[in-house]
Amino acid sequence: MKKLYPIITATSLVFIASLAGYHLPATGDRSPVIPVFIPDDTGDRSPVKKIPVFMPDDTKVSLKNGTSLSGRLIKFDSQGKKIALGRDSKTKEVAMKEIKQIEFQGKVIIKESQSPVLSEPLLRQPPQPASYHYQQQNRERWQEPLQNFRIVDVNEGKAEVTLTSLNPRQIGYISDVLRNSLYVVEEIKFNPSDKIEIQVNPH
Repeated sequence: MKKLYPIITATSLVFIASLAGYHLPATGDRSPVIPVFIPDDTGDRSPVKKIPVFMPDDTKVSLKNGTSLSGRLIKFDSQGKKIALGRDSKTKEVAMKEIKQIEFQGKVIIKESQSPVLSEPLLRQPPQPASYHYQQQNRERWQEPLQNFRIVDVNEGKAEVTLTSLNPRQIGYISDVLRNSLYVVEEIKFNPSDKIEIQVNPH
């Protein structure tokens, strides 16, 4: 991971990477990712992997009627097929059938161990570093059922994606990326078939 903007606190060393519309203070926190195999009725073994991802603290929700909403994504209810946005102590629920896509923006704050990492706001700093253009080329899109995305911790922006649509080679590539990077969610698109397309970017 490219170390761009060091901030030293009493408990940790934080690096903030300027992203496409949000800022990521990245630390050494890594969640273990273990692949498992679930046999189907035919005896075929399909790779299944739970991937930790991080969500920026603000979103733009584009609706199918042409309007949009904004706020922090605080609930993703795959069974009830609705989401909830929070802003200024107010909550707004939206049915997934009304949503075209969710675009994430703002910043991500990642905690190291039990000590909170404090970050200071940054303005976008052109020109972008070479690593940013490299990251643009490494964006990935995962298409999964609604229930394969869940929010783990709203306050820390932690979520989890269960990957069931990729082959073992693709899973292996993602495992390699996770050794040195964190996946940040940039966009979620909703499909009529109760599936979502999740765009992520490693940082």
